[in-house]
Amino acid sequence: MKEKSGSRLMKDGRKVFTKAWLPDRDPRVNIILVHGIGEHCERYGPVAKILTGNNYAVYGFDHIGHGKSDGKRGCMSYNDAFSIINSLKGELLEQSPEIPVIIYGHSMGGGIVLSYGTNYPEKVAGIIATSPAVGLANLIRPEVVKLLRVIKKVTPNITVSNGLSLDGLCHDKTILESYEKDPLCHDKVSVTLGLDLMDWGNYLSAYDKVYPVPLFVAQGSADTLVNPVATEKFAQKLKGNVTYKRFEGGYHELHNEPNKQELFDAAIRWIDRITAKQE
Repeated sequence: MKEKSGSRLMKDGRKVFTKAWLPDRDPRVNIILVHGIGEHCERYGPVAKILTGNNYAVYGFDHIGHGKSDGKRGCMSYNDAFSIINSLKGELLEQSPEIPVIIYGHSMGGGIVLSYGTNYPEKVAGIIATSPAVGLANLIRPEVVKLLRVIKKVTPNITVSNGLSLDGLCHDKTILESYEKDPLCHDKVSVTLGLDLMDWGNYLSAYDKVYPVPLFVAQGSADTLVNPVATEKFAQKLKGNVTYKRFEGGYHELHNEPNKQELFDAAIRWIDRITAKQE
């Protein structure tokens, strides 16, 4: 596996950090990786190692306001992420139109890629969403939501703690310690991002059409950071080529759980199956 770090500019001049993990041979599949809230793409190095071992190339980026990208910590929007994904997808397809593009997102990233798939399905071979932000674990009271919408009009980039408990991240204590010590991880969320998480989550919860691209969704039943019931209801009511995998007792970061290989094996089988049909 070869690693390459870089950057790209958004239209407004903000710089986005990018990371590529490349297999030693020409890749069979290109995967765009979309990380969750408060973290950064380089936490997914072990995931990329497994994927490149199956001859997939992985392209990650740090969200605006996250990791090594520009922006006040926690200040971003879903539209920011859509723009970056569109740019990466277009570049990959221009360079290698014959290689299928899969988009893989976790947590907030899972909510982003699910939403992306319903709005920008063109030339997307498939979408993987793990522990996606379809339903928040802690609902916001209506009167608070109303106040947040007023605040957004005045100071959209004001931030607060996201209030997430790291205890529910995964069962591996070394992963928790690493997260807590990681200077690139933070607990900040802006009013704009908080409302996007809620509004796009509500949009997905109500979505009951044919999902426009092949979809793989994975969710742990013991997840306390997103609502596992909401994820399951979302996946089960969808029409189309949808695969849903439930991990009994699984915490939030399924890719860091003791039975993570089960997730990787299922996802790789799914990728090979849906891309074989497109060759």
